[in-house]
Amino acid sequence: MKNKFLALLIAAIPFFAVACQKNPTGDTTEKVSATESKVKYFKNPVIPGDHADPFVAQKDGNYYFLSTKGGNIAIAKTRAMSQLSLANETVVWTPPENTDHSADLWAPELHFLSGKWYVYFAAAQRGVNDSNRMFVLENDSADPTQGNWIFKGRIFDSANDEWAIDGSILTIADKNYFIWSGWENANEKYKQYIYIAPMSNPWTLSGPRVKISSPTNDWERWEPDFLGAGVNEGPIALQHDANSPVFIIFSASRYSSDNYCLAQIQLKTDGNPLDAEDWINKKQVFTKSEKNMVFGPGHNGFFTSSSTDDKGVVQTENWFIYHARNLPNAPNQPRTSRMQKLTWNTDGSPNFGSAVSTGLNIPSPIGEQ
Repeated sequence: MKNKFLALLIAAIPFFAVACQKNPTGDTTEKVSATESKVKYFKNPVIPGDHADPFVAQKDGNYYFLSTKGGNIAIAKTRAMSQLSLANETVVWTPPENTDHSADLWAPELHFLSGKWYVYFAAAQRGVNDSNRMFVLENDSADPTQGNWIFKGRIFDSANDEWAIDGSILTIADKNYFIWSGWENANEKYKQYIYIAPMSNPWTLSGPRVKISSPTNDWERWEPDFLGAGVNEGPIALQHDANSPVFIIFSASRYSSDNYCLAQIQLKTDGNPLDAEDWINKKQVFTKSEKNMVFGPGHNGFFTSSSTDDKGVVQTENWFIYHARNLPNAPNQPRTSRMQKLTWNTDGSPNFGSAVSTGLNIPSPIGEQ
């Protein structure tokens, strides 16, 4: 995903971006179409209700929003992220029963690769514990809310077929890599790592997985009220521009903890993404705010807004979308989707700022005001 000022390293799509046990919402409510009227401000949450693991893809002036639904995959289409709550939501795929992917559909991501749309999602066999794996859908329609979605099967490392969720795409030059969260083995269940593997096509890995991040710090090991085995999940690639460092932003600690947060790892200059030693500068980048009543912020996506002035000059803004809760010590409270502007430090690293309160007037993304 590239544009003049920002690339998320996912081929042909501008800047877009989502897990332990997810809570299905079952919400398939149809919403009216988003208007294209200008609005100066929006308020978080940007869409009402429980929308965990938010992700945004964008192409041809449209934004496509996905989140964990549990029982199906739905896409909301809009031309203005500030008016996401008005967008039509279309259920695009419901799995058949009695398969290894019939239940617990979590954290779907939408990517445009090699001229087609692909959805990567985690799913499980109904009633079978620890059967979660990653799967792929394909659609050759120009609009991912239209056309037919074809089930391409499971995407996995056959030599290390372990519990896996939160798949995403990292693109460097002309090479695609699959990144995801998973277990090292069943004996270490519930401890989640970040893995990467090369791809031969959008639904097939061409090499073994490589572990590039492990939950070793205390801030990666929070359960709701104690330190546990640790969680790294929800990896997504991020880069300011072609001359800036490559980052993977991920979520750390258990999703049900108030201390769930965003963190980063950075690829060394000219580093090999398949060499674990080349991933450096691991640190937290976005955390809870007790002052602003934002708890468990994480599992994010990215998008870019733009506007062209009367002289033909294009201005852009970078944004991230994430989920969080409003109350402390309430792991079962709905996780609502919020968005904030993303800025950049002088070294090319992202600056997420502080989590802002809900209900405040926030200037709409450029081009939507």
